[in-house]
Amino acid sequence: MNAKKANWAFLFMILSYLGVSILAAFLLPSAVNNIVVSNLLIEVSVFIPILIPMLLSGEKITDFLAFHKIKPGSVLMIGLYAFLTNPLQTLFNVISQFWVKNEVVSIMDNYQIVNMSFFPLWLSTGVIAPVFEEVICRGGIYRSYRRSGSAFKAMILSAVVFACLHLNFNQAAYAMVMGVLAVLLVEATGSLWASIIFHGLINGSSSLLMYLSLKAFPNILDTLDMLDHQMLNKLLLFDVGKELILAAAFTPFAFAVLVWIEKHEGREGTLEAIWRDRKWSPEPYINKKGKMKKDKLITVPLVLALILCLLVMIGMSYYLEQL
Repeated sequence: MNAKKANWAFLFMILSYLGVSILAAFLLPSAVNNIVVSNLLIEVSVFIPILIPMLLSGEKITDFLAFHKIKPGSVLMIGLYAFLTNPLQTLFNVISQFWVKNEVVSIMDNYQIVNMSFFPLWLSTGVIAPVFEEVICRGGIYRSYRRSGSAFKAMILSAVVFACLHLNFNQAAYAMVMGVLAVLLVEATGSLWASIIFHGLINGSSSLLMYLSLKAFPNILDTLDMLDHQMLNKLLLFDVGKELILAAAFTPFAFAVLVWIEKHEGREGTLEAIWRDRKWSPEPYINKKGKMKKDKLITVPLVLALILCLLVMIGMSYYLEQL
C-alpha cells in the first residue's frame, strides 16, 4: 500500500467516523451511552477503511504493519519512556485549554465515570483505543507514507492524521506530539507492539489519575465551571509553567532512553537516519501493471480530509462553547 491509497483511506475514515456517529446517536442510543461499546464502534468505523486496502494489496499484513517481537528489556524501558514523555504531552494539552475545553474531562463527565467501575474505562481507553489507533496510524498510515522515501515527513504527516482523527482541538494538540513520539519508538524497536504498549500506558495512566481524582472529588468539575475566565487562565498558566519545567527536565532523558532501546534492539543509527534523510524527492515505486510512478505524500484526498476535519473541529468547538 502506498501514500495515495493511505490518503484515500484517511478520507473515508473521517466520513465513516461521522456517519457512524450520527447513525448511532439516532439508532443505537443505548450503545452511545456505554463507553466501551461506543468507543469500539467508533474505532471499528475508522479501522475498516484502512483494513480493506491493506487486504487488497496482497501483502502479508503482519509484516507490513511491523508486528515483530521486542526484547523484554525494551518493554520495561518503554514504560520509562512513557513516564518521561508525559509532561511534554501534558504541556500541549494544557496550552490548548486556553482556547478550548478539556475534551477528555468532558467525555468522562458525560459518561458519569464516577458512578462506574474502573475496568470499563481502562478497557476502552487503555486497550481498545491504543490497539486500533496504533494499527491505523503507526501501522497502515505511517508504513504507507514511509514508502515515499522520507521517514521524517512520514512521521510528521502520520502524526497530523492521528491528531485530526480525534476531531477536536484539545486532543489534537497533544495527539500530534504523541504521534511523533510513538513513531520514534516504532523506529527504535522496529515493531508496532512498542507504540501499542506506549499508547496503552499513556492512556491507561491518564484515565486512572482522572478516575481517582473524580472519585475523591466528585464535584470538582462543577467547581471548575463556577470559576470565572480570569481565574481559569491563572490556573492554566500555573500548570503550563509546571509542565514546562518538567518537560524540559524529563524530555532529554526520554530521548536517552529511546537511544538505549534502539541499541538494545540492534538498530543503531535508525533514529539518526530519520533526521539525516529528512530532505527527499519522491521515490518511484512499481505499481501492479509494472509501471514506475512517483509516490507523493500530499494528494487531493488528503487535502479534502484535512479540510473536513478542520470544519468539524471548528463546528464542535463552537457547539461546546455554547453549552
